[in-house]
Amino acid sequence: YDVCIIGGGVIGTAIARELSRYEMKIVLLEKEAELAFGVSKSNSGIIHPGTQNPPGSLKGRLCVRGNNLTRRLAKELSIDLKEVGEIIVAFNKGEARRLLQLKKDGHALGVPGLRIVNKAWLRKNEPNLSRDAVAALYSPSAAVISPYRWVYNLAENAVANGVAVCTGTGVTEIKPHESGFKIMASGRIFSARFVINACGLYADVVANMVGLNDFQIRPRKGEEYLLDKKMKCMTNHLIFPL
Repeated sequence: YDVCIIGGGVIGTAIARELSRYEMKIVLLEKEAELAFGVSKSNSGIIHPGTQNPPGSLKGRLCVRGNNLTRRLAKELSIDLKEVGEIIVAFNKGEARRLLQLKKDGHALGVPGLRIVNKAWLRKNEPNLSRDAVAALYSPSAAVISPYRWVYNLAENAVANGVAVCTGTGVTEIKPHESGFKIMASGRIFSARFVINACGLYADVVANMVGLNDFQIRPRKGEEYLLDKKMKCMTNHLIFPL
């Protein structure tokens, strides 16, 4: 192969789909039985607008650009992206003043359509929100998407363009070779000129296989509550406290 991509989450499949535009032989290796079985299956699916990042940060710039690119991908691949918008809520006058700085930072990053909304707007548009809320920063470009469906849409398009996908294929060793690399995975040997590490929580483990040990991932596990579908109209937007 010209390229071997390790990791079948949203990053790995997005890379595979993008590279499949070109005349290359590409293989994607995923250690689990199905794609999206790692981090990609269980994140919140929020497409953030970029408002909660410092204006000079790389993360902020990538968040705004990623928001725009996600819309393009969703249209190209017929992915169900819901434009729900986001509110960051203030519960007193001091917090309300801090919303102005968030709005200023968001404008500097290029987040579109930001505005401060008052208590009356909140009562009309989020009637189940606490009555103690006094104002909010409204970001219309926030959205939600199904992460695992996104992975499969990306992968199916990549496969249609000639990418080989191997699930249940965990990489155990990577050796330099005169023409690139030899990749040992679940009893098989793959040869590739380039290897792309898209392994999510295990990216440091795979990097160590080729002697790159300058970073270590220390994951944290959070909790999310899933409500019954009959509660789906409880809120109309993504809601964050300041």
